[in-house]
Amino acid sequence: MDPDFAVELARHTLLTALTIAAPLLAATLLLALVLALLQTILNLQEQTLTVIPKIVIAVLVTFLLTPWVLRSLIDFTVPMLGHMLSNGSGA
Repeated sequence: MDPDFAVELARHTLLTALTIAAPLLAATLLLALVLALLQTILNLQEQTLTVIPKIVIAVLVTFLLTPWVLRSLIDFTVPMLGHMLSNGSGA
């Protein structure tokens, strides 16, 4: 594996991981902000009230985005394996 390919692979890997994680993190963050605002407005001090909604939204977003995540992972993996196998440096 040549150094240029290794650097490009690392960059593409990090970008793909960030792209896949961003929607889940954004949805959870948005829900956390809304719940914190509601707790402040209603003067609720119970911190455990936010855990269950965050888990539910994370599961829902993960379930809804599974086809897109799988397509993104396939689009990442196929060219990488093709490049590695065509250069004889695979397996």
